[in-house]
Amino acid sequence: MSGLAIQKLNKTYGPVNALSDISLKVENGQFVCLLGPSGCGKSTLLRIIAGLETASTGKIILDDRDITEVPAHLRDFGMVFQSLALFPHLSVGENIAYPLRIRGVSKDVQKSEVERLLKLVHLPGVADRAINQLSGGQRQRIAIARALALKPKLFLLDEPMSALDAKLREAMQVELKRLQQELGITTFLVTHDQREAMTTADVVVVMSGGVIQQVAPPLEIYRNPANAFVADFIGVANLIEGHVEAPGKVIVPGGTVSIGNAPAYGKITFSVRPEDLEIRTQPSESSVAGKVAFTRHLGSAIEVNVAVEGQPRDIIVSLPSRQESSLTVGQSVYVHVPASACVVLR
Repeated sequence: MSGLAIQKLNKTYGPVNALSDISLKVENGQFVCLLGPSGCGKSTLLRIIAGLETASTGKIILDDRDITEVPAHLRDFGMVFQSLALFPHLSVGENIAYPLRIRGVSKDVQKSEVERLLKLVHLPGVADRAINQLSGGQRQRIAIARALALKPKLFLLDEPMSALDAKLREAMQVELKRLQQELGITTFLVTHDQREAMTTADVVVVMSGGVIQQVAPPLEIYRNPANAFVADFIGVANLIEGHVEAPGKVIVPGGTVSIGNAPAYGKITFSVRPEDLEIRTQPSESSVAGKVAFTRHLGSAIEVNVAVEGQPRDIIVSLPSRQESSLTVGQSVYVHVPASACVVLR
């Protein structure tokens, strides 16, 4: 098959399973984010794809070729590390040209490629500058340009934007996505930042404990999380436990909720996003009674925490900031839960 296929990959360090039964198929040209908390195995997986670490078992197939045992320097992959790993004693141009120079590419070709890549990352005319004369965002672009110098088959990035401030980080996310779309290169980005994954990825691979929890486009991950971990890790989610009383009716602390896809009976956990909830002063057919515990303005929204007796966590409701809010702490309210907004979790 064309593209990258990871087949039943495992990685152990003594008694510790860093990766367990990882299988994944990626089409050529896709932007894939490996997303999860620290220690979940995402960087280990990236390093195995790169050839910097060896899998205990399993295979990596690229365009119908088994590259599991191929050394890193023969895989023709570009990689950008968290530290960027630029050479401080070389100029910007020399940094970008370095992989070309060690491959024996002529100086004329090196020069033209450096100029092309600097234009590509929107930094023309800085080839003669020293690395320490550049800002953090500029250094990141130079690291990206150097990784692209050899026209790699795969572009691998291990949290390269983690050291940037929030505003610059968001700007670089847009730039990285633009660049990837322009080049059409298959890209893997390791991140623990949900917003970064949602902004850049065609496909998000959510990982926890060395296991893939869900693989799907960002909006599918957000709207239809596969389990409680994914729902809780991606964005803000209300996880509510209840017991099915009758078809479509679930008894929860504080009331009864209508859920169209609930099982016929038994205990369930479902998730619902804060922006899908409403706060009312009267009960509805599908609502939960509680009291306002806390409110805060977030610019584009007003976030309201509603304490419900018997619920281990407050229910969080997100209201449009343009909506006048006269809610006060301690006020009795009803949280309306639309049936279509509830996702029953495994």
